[in-house]
Amino acid sequence: MRVSWEKFDGVEAQVFQPVAGTRSVILFCPGFPGMGGTVFEQRHAAALVAEGYAVYVIKHKGTKLSGAMAPVLVNNAARMMEGRKTDEKYIGGAPATIEDWLEEPLKALEVLHTAYDNIHVIGDSFGALAALWSMTQEGAQISKVKSLLLYAGAQGVDDGSEDGIMRVWQPEFLMASRITDKVALNDPFDIVARLGKTYRSLPERVKALPESIAMTYLVVDRDEILRKSDTEAFKEAIGGRGKIVIDTVDHAWPEHNLLAHDTPNYKTEDLLALIRG
Repeated sequence: MRVSWEKFDGVEAQVFQPVAGTRSVILFCPGFPGMGGTVFEQRHAAALVAEGYAVYVIKHKGTKLSGAMAPVLVNNAARMMEGRKTDEKYIGGAPATIEDWLEEPLKALEVLHTAYDNIHVIGDSFGALAALWSMTQEGAQISKVKSLLLYAGAQGVDDGSEDGIMRVWQPEFLMASRITDKVALNDPFDIVARLGKTYRSLPERVKALPESIAMTYLVVDRDEILRKSDTEAFKEAIGGRGKIVIDTVDHAWPEHNLLAHDTPNYKTEDLLALIRG
């Protein structure tokens, strides 16, 4: 297995590839603020490579390259050393906006489209929103995308009620040190406003995705943040498309700061079954 770090058009990703090469790739779109990328790398990347896939894990622009949490989020000592040599503070070279994060999969797909024949996209938590937004952008390179897995995904419907998906996106959450110690983003109130607009426009956009892209929702039964009803509302809003799978194995490990939402117990063989359909 080869491990490398790639940069393309402002997006950075850690890449795991079979030494012999492959024509199939998994693009992992991380959540908010991005710890799920490292959880995914630790639990699945090497096993997926052994099964014949290349794996690209996006690392959010604006992720801090120093501080107590940097080694965990970046998960690549060479990239951190590079940052120290050039006095670079953030992945991507600068703080990010939520618009940057929403379009990271779009830019990654432009590169993967030319290098692989089969693309499988995994959107984790917020990454589900980014994947859906990017894949429905005009000109998005999705003709080689075979599957889209919304993995404990934050898809939902903003209906203006207290139970709508926007309940999870509050400025107070975005201002918390558990976020700001890890990433540098734009104004929290602007982020909330932008996400609200995204949720309201997304269902009509997603209806236009080619039917050839298999869509699966993994809903964590004991998710502390998201609800099955969020996914059900979204599925209904897009015309009933996609298959809901309930994850009953994941639970929190509070002594290790892991939520059930982080899918710490999910097995690679079960993940493969979702990807392959």
